[in-house]
Amino acid sequence: MKLWKLLTLLALPTALALSSGCAVISENECQAGLWYERGIEDGARGRSQATVYKIAQKCHEYGIRTDTAAWMQGHEQGVEQYCTPENGFVVGRRGSNYEGVCTGPTADLFLANYERGLAVYQAEQQYAALAKQYEQAEREVYRIEDALDEAESKEERRALRSERRSLLREMRHLEAEMMHFGGFGTFNPQLFY
Repeated sequence: MKLWKLLTLLALPTALALSSGCAVISENECQAGLWYERGIEDGARGRSQATVYKIAQKCHEYGIRTDTAAWMQGHEQGVEQYCTPENGFVVGRRGSNYEGVCTGPTADLFLANYERGLAVYQAEQQYAALAKQYEQAEREVYRIEDALDEAESKEERRALRSERRSLLREMRHLEAEMMHFGGFGTFNPQLFY
C-alpha cells in the first residue's frame, strides 16, 4: 500500500471526529481537491453516492471542477469500512439514518445489526419519554401538596386531593411501564439486544 494511502487511512478517524456531519463542501475544500480522500470520508460515514453530485454542484458554484471518479474510488473504500456488522449496530444505536450504501454479503449483516442497534435506541427514547412524564407528574404532585397547605375551602382541598390521586395513579402506571425497560430509574439496553 502506498504511504499516502496508509496515512489517509490512519488519519480517517481523526478527520471523521473533527469534521461536521454536513455534506456541503466549502470553497476551500473544493480548491484543495483531495477527492479520493473526501470519497473515503463520505463512504466511511455511510453517505450515498448521491453525495458526490451535491459536492460537484456546490464546487461548480465556486467555479471548481470535481474529480468524481477519484471520489467514487475513495467512496468505495470508505463504504467497506462503514459496512461492518459492528458499525451497523453503532449506527443504529445512535439513531442515525442508514442510506443503503452496503451491498453484497456484508449488507445483510450490517442491516441486521443496524436494526438491533436501532431497536435499542428507540427503546431508550421511549424510556426517556416515560421518565420525563414521570418527573412532570411528580413535580405536579409537589405543587398540589403546596397548594393544599394554602387551600382555603373544603371544595378546593377536595379538588386538589382528587387531582393528586389521579397523578399518583399515573405515576404508578408510568413506573410499571418503565419496568419493561429494565426498572424504575434504570434503562437496561441488554434487554433489547
